Amino acid sequence: MRAVEISLSDNREENAAPEILEAAVRAFEESGYERASIQHIAELAGTSKSLVTYYFPTKQTLASAVINLAYPGGVFMGSPRPASDPIDAIVWVAKHVTTNVLYSPLARVAIKLGEEVSGDKGFGGRLSGWYVRLTDYLEEARQKRLISPSVDPTVEAKFLLCGIVGLVAVAMETGSRLSLIDDAVQITRDRLAFLRTTGSS
Repeated sequence: MRAVEISLSDNREENAAPEILEAAVRAFEESGYERASIQHIAELAGTSKSLVTYYFPTKQTLASAVINLAYPGGVFMGSPRPASDPIDAIVWVAKHVTTNVLYSPLARVAIKLGEEVSGDKGFGGRLSGWYVRLTDYLEEARQKRLISPSVDPTVEAKFLLCGIVGLVAVAMETGSRLSLIDDAVQITRDRLAFLRTTGSS
């Protein structure tokens, strides 16, 4: 019986990393990076401080792991493309990113940690993932003549991304997030409507 108990204990320790990361997200959102402590994170995870530091030797290491968790494949809260139509896919990006900021503690914490730990701005300084995707979607839309042939996808991807990021920044700074998703979708659709008729400005 004792051997079984030890085995179960060891197994819990082997699987502790996800629980520690989840606890870290809670602690960082509640207290911020500077005020959150390894001890408090251990308490939230229901484990020991020594086990936390076994997986994550420093608080900065733990913060970096949380940030990386929010960037699967290098894309902020990334996930596979859900729409075959490139225009719909672009609108989905605006909705997906802002929905995560609104409802996912991990998304919000990752943005703040990127600024607090690394001094980066805008989703921890990792905008390239969505920028590449938006550029690809716009290029596909141009080839399918869903937008004007004169559109430069590399330029318009920046405009679209800046619109989304700007709204997120304002929402997080002011705490006014109720219309964040609708606003992001609206400005994205408005820009796409413009691109369908006149091309880039």
